[in-house]
Parts: sequence; structure tokens; C-alpha cells
Amino acid sequence: MNTLSIHVDGVPMPKGSLSRMPNGAMLPAGTAKSRAAVGAWRQDVRAAAKDAMGERPVMTGALRVQVDCTLPYPHSSIPKYRLGWAPAIKKPDIDKLVRGVLDHLTGIVWADDAQVCFLMVNKSYAWDDRPGAYIIVSEMNDDYLRELGEQTRVIRGALNE
Repeated sequence: MNTLSIHVDGVPMPKGSLSRMPNGAMLPAGTAKSRAAVGAWRQDVRAAAKDAMGERPVMTGALRVQVDCTLPYPHSSIPKYRLGWAPAIKKPDIDKLVRGVLDHLTGIVWADDAQVCFLMVNKSYAWDDRPGAYIIVSEMNDDYLRELGEQTRVIRGALNE
């Protein structure tokens, strides 16, 4: 299996929705400040991906992606909770965070984010005060897909009994 690891430093930003303007144009929602932050995050993700890819060709097969977004601790947190892994249960939403990663890797790591077949996403606080995203992309070969298919059949069979 062809695997790539990417680490992006910075505060992960969600890729927000689009708003329809009266003239029919679709523009990014949010304030100018939030749009600028998303643009900066996009550049950080793309730069880290280009560095990690080097001279490798774009992946074209089925992909398994793991994304761990680590956010800054909120100012209101109690210092004793900075001792280890803590889930981030406040905004931003995890689905928008992952869109802010997957969409920005298109054309650098893979041809189209529709190739992502398996996705695991975590959202936690950066206990080491180093927010960012840790991304692992694996292109699944035929042997792996056969093994996965057999495991799926066994699980489904056991559930149907």
C-alpha cells in the first residue's frame, strides 16, 4: 500500500458554506477575517502536501485517509486538562474541518477527493500547544481491497445470524 504522511502546522480552519448573492453569484460565507483565515489555512495545507509529495505522482486509486485535527485549547480551560488527549466538543464542526483539508489536497495528493473511500477523523485539543493537522493517506492496492472485502463479508455474515 502506497502511504503518505502530512503534518500541517497552524490552526485548522473549517471550509464554510457558500452564500447566494442577489445576482445569483455564489460567494464564501462569513466575515472577511474568517475568509482570510481559511485562505491562509488552504495555503498551509497545500504547501505541506507539496513538500510531502515531493516528486511522487498524484494518487489515482481508492484511498483511505486519516485526519487528526488538533485545535488550540480554549482560554477558559482549566490547566489541569492540558495533561493529555481531550476531545474538542465545541465548534468548529468536524465535517467542515475535514472539508477544509480534503478539498485542499485535490490536485496535489489525489486527482479528486471522490477517491476517498475510507475516512477517519479526530478533533481534539493540542495539549502540546502546537495546533495543526496530521494526515495519513493510503492508496489501497488490490490485495488490500480483497482482504478488506473478505473481512466485510465475515462481519456482515455474523451480524445477519
